[in-house]
Amino acid sequence: MSDYPSLKDLRTNGVKLLIFDLDGTLLDSMNVWNKVDIDFLGRYGYEVTPEYTDVVKRVSVDEAALYTQQRYKIPLSPAEIMAEWDRMVSGFYKNEVELKPNVRPYLDEAKRLGFQLGVATALTRNNAVSALVKNNILGMFEAVITLEDVGKKIDKSSPDIFLKVLNYVNARGTSTEPSRTLVYDDVQAAARGAKSGGFLTCAVYDKIGCGDPLKWESFAAECDYSVREF
Repeated sequence: MSDYPSLKDLRTNGVKLLIFDLDGTLLDSMNVWNKVDIDFLGRYGYEVTPEYTDVVKRVSVDEAALYTQQRYKIPLSPAEIMAEWDRMVSGFYKNEVELKPNVRPYLDEAKRLGFQLGVATALTRNNAVSALVKNNILGMFEAVITLEDVGKKIDKSSPDIFLKVLNYVNARGTSTEPSRTLVYDDVQAAARGAKSGGFLTCAVYDKIGCGDPLKWESFAAECDYSVREF
């Protein structure tokens, strides 16, 4: 099992930038998406599988909608699927979503120690910003990058989104590199994507994605650090 990412130790080891996923990492939000998936697919007689959750968690919303339509032959266009999902979740991100326990103190300490902070998320920009504003942490991040900003049909199994955060922060004077940047994510494929770009990685436990103890142990063992709870 990999070590907990002590901020003081990270600083001593030369890490300058911390990049965080939102859903299931900073935000206690996977239950709402699980409910959306259950309710939406249930209308058409399907059940949510772990494989389905793994795919839609790491891709952009438009890619998830296309995947859902094609896999289950949903009689809606991808745009209509996205609109329905947005209707089901937008109020949650604006008014209800909470941070996971101890996330705010961890971020406060990171800022106090001089880290730069970034976000790399598969959420839409509207929902990502709504969640950060609702929890009064938007101003803590130098960069908030979504898969919408990356384009090119890229998902988080590629390092592109993490490199975009890094480049955005560097353009504003930080001067760091992947080997001195730690990426926190609750999806194994996303952590592998970051690792392929030379980033340090931290597995973050979430019961929706990592409820199977063997899956969590495998995920944590692949990463440089792991967080069961902040």
